[in-house]
Amino acid sequence: MTQYRSVSLDLPDDVLAALGSAADAAGCQPSDYLNAVLRIVLSDAPTRAGGEREVIRREIHQSSDWLELQRRLRARGYVLRRVPDGGLAVHTWPRDRAILRVEDLGYSPAGLVLKFGAAFPGDLSGARRARLAPPPAA
Repeated sequence: MTQYRSVSLDLPDDVLAALGSAADAAGCQPSDYLNAVLRIVLSDAPTRAGGEREVIRREIHQSSDWLELQRRLRARGYVLRRVPDGGLAVHTWPRDRAILRVEDLGYSPAGLVLKFGAAFPGDLSGARRARLAPPPAA
C-alpha cells in the first residue's frame, strides 16, 4: 500500500493559480494533479517505454471493476478512454494524450467487459439504447 506524506512547497502565485486551473480542468484536486505530473516528469523515460506496458497490464489484471482500474491507472499517471472507433486506449494523465490501445496490451474491449461484468462507464448497452430509441411509427 502506498504511503503518503505531507510536504510544503513555496510556489509563485502565478504557478499556484495555474495548478489550480489545470486541476479544475482535469476534475481533480491540485494535490492529485501535482502528484500525477511529478510521477510523469520524474519517471525514467527509457525504462518507462518498455515497462509501462507491464505496469498497465498488471493494473488491468489486478482490477476487479472499471472504477478500480481507472483509480489504479490514474495513480500511475494513466487513464483509460473510449476512442472514436469504439475501442479503448490508454492515455497519459493528466495530459490526456493517447499512448496505446488495449489491444496492444493483449486485451480486447469485449474481453474487458466480460472480465468486469459491465460495459465501459458511459457506454450504452444495446438494450439501453433500444429503450432510449423512439418507438417505431405504426
